[in-house]
Amino acid sequence: MNSDDLARRLRRLEDRAELRELVDRYCLAIDDSDWDALRELFAADAAMAGQSGPDGVVGVLRSIRSGYGRTIHSALTQTLEFTDDDHASGVVPSRGELAIAGQTVICAMRYLDDYVRVDRTWRFARRVIRFSYALPWAAMAEAMTGDLPVAWPGAAPLPSDLPSASRASEASRA
Repeated sequence: MNSDDLARRLRRLEDRAELRELVDRYCLAIDDSDWDALRELFAADAAMAGQSGPDGVVGVLRSIRSGYGRTIHSALTQTLEFTDDDHASGVVPSRGELAIAGQTVICAMRYLDDYVRVDRTWRFARRVIRFSYALPWAAMAEAMTGDLPVAWPGAAPLPSDLPSASRASEASRA
């Protein structure tokens, strides 16, 4: 292995560590309602929740978060695929514990991310969130077996955004 290969491999490991820290910083900023810190995590043309740009994205997240009490977001792991030295995509399985309308809501979700390096710093270019379940704690027993496991307080229950194992195996046979 030559020094260029070693330098490239080291840079990729550093990139992976920086991208993991990016998703962890998102969790902390959203939980702490630290809108300035959250804004810094998004690229100038970032997109999330139907909004674009850091101000638009943070504005919609702030609006959603304003109806919540305490929250705990946890990024469980992260898979990454690099397009080039300054672009990557990833999947971030996550959990959330949210105080909404006087209830504790527990959820499992995946963030589907695109990342871009801007001025030597990794930022979100796009975030899409998909829920496996989101239920009041009292209904948690049905999160994995119920047909409508996305049941936000005050909203009609919905099916999961993510396929179950049986639906995934059916889809792979089609």
